[in-house]
Amino acid sequence: MLLTSAFVAFSFLRLAISGPPSPESILGNDSIQVYFQGEPGYQNASRAFNMRLDFEPLAVAFPNSTEEVADLVKVGAQLGVPVNARSGGHSYAAYGLGGADGHLIVDLSNIKDIHVDNSTGVAVVGAGNRLGDVATALFDQAGRAIPHGLCPLVGLGGHAAFGGYGFTSRQWGLTLDNVIGATVVLADGTIVNASSTEQPDLFWALRGAAPSFGIITYYHFQTYVAPAQPTYFRYIWLLPLDEGIKGISAYQNFSFSPAIPKEIGFYMYITKGVNRGDLNLTVFGSYYGEPDQYEAIIQPFLDAMPNTSLPAQINVTSWIDNLVLLGNGNITSTPESRASDSNTFYTKSITTSPDTPLSEEAITAFANWLSVEGWYTDTNWFVELEFWGGNSSKIVQVPSNATAYYNRNEMWTIQFYTSSPDYEPPFPKEGFAFLDGLVASITANEPDSYKYGAYPNYVDPRLPPSEWHELYYGSNYDRLRQIKTQYDPNNVFMFPQSM
Repeated sequence: MLLTSAFVAFSFLRLAISGPPSPESILGNDSIQVYFQGEPGYQNASRAFNMRLDFEPLAVAFPNSTEEVADLVKVGAQLGVPVNARSGGHSYAAYGLGGADGHLIVDLSNIKDIHVDNSTGVAVVGAGNRLGDVATALFDQAGRAIPHGLCPLVGLGGHAAFGGYGFTSRQWGLTLDNVIGATVVLADGTIVNASSTEQPDLFWALRGAAPSFGIITYYHFQTYVAPAQPTYFRYIWLLPLDEGIKGISAYQNFSFSPAIPKEIGFYMYITKGVNRGDLNLTVFGSYYGEPDQYEAIIQPFLDAMPNTSLPAQINVTSWIDNLVLLGNGNITSTPESRASDSNTFYTKSITTSPDTPLSEEAITAFANWLSVEGWYTDTNWFVELEFWGGNSSKIVQVPSNATAYYNRNEMWTIQFYTSSPDYEPPFPKEGFAFLDGLVASITANEPDSYKYGAYPNYVDPRLPPSEWHELYYGSNYDRLRQIKTQYDPNNVFMFPQSM
């Protein structure tokens, strides 16, 4: 039976006073699975994807419907307990666990139905789905697709809430750019629909900062016909430092080429070389136009690169097979893959200007840091130079104030990533200094007036408020704060970087 808010509130109050009751006393007829501290199953239910972080929620609940989510939100509001949604749980800062102890976590993994209207191409997608499952269902039902990231295990909820970049984004936009409506539970437990015509201020805020304003249980997406024959490509160069600098510069020059069509997406992935001081540069991505046009597009870049690459991998495949290649051989989630999906890491990000390329000094200092400090550090690391911009990119064509997502006017998003040597805890403290120095190798070699942003899906919990306000939200932050006072004045949906 559906659990009433009063009964759940009473049971949580009992927990606060006298310790954890049995799940049955909370759930009535087993309607909502809840794990409390100290109970069997709690440890797994509260495990962070990023094992550098270890938070202890008050409870983790697994509702089955929007109405049950509303019941749980009312409980948190009544008891003054912060409430946070978790979709796939991949927040780099574990904000799906609240980012602090004592929160009520609403896990959406049971809300995963998907339906595509073949007459309109509009898909209604439960926020508890993983990206690979979304891609498979959209294609199987209607041959449709939306833009999204490469990792099939990432949850849709947070991905769409804070951006959602993938290789189709230059032609289709970010995931959130294709949201045309949402079913949302507000801080008082009210269920509303948000769109450009219903709750328009809320709808604006949801597309870039949703977890501060409500819990989205269903997204409504405008979908696209899936490309018939995508071209997957991967090129690898193993280079000494001087050639590595030339390779990064050639990649930047290609990124600024006005001839690059919107149908191509790619990034450069940089890792430690086999020999001391060397850098491995990998450029991979997909082209979604006619396969016979691909070579003419990529050849100017290859001609500018050092002639020391390993054999290229180029595959013309179906849409789903392309996603499998991009996902390293995986696309759908399983209980086993979700259970083993973890790491121990720290990340930072910056966005770069489409008007001013990074200087030769910045690229040289950046490559030197990777070549020297990157060789001697005990941490694992990689850097991604993600190509978001260019004249034809749909991402940059959207005004920065059209949605809460602010960082539109950019060429690259750079993700800096470091993890423990064996991917298990503990995270080495030197990892923070290594990454801070790596980012500074770029920013210290550009003018103070250079305008950077950062990507909220690569969230950095070490940023002070004055920095993350500006880096993530820019001039949209003040409007977000105003909308927050309207929809969540008591800060029910609180986490360390909430509004």
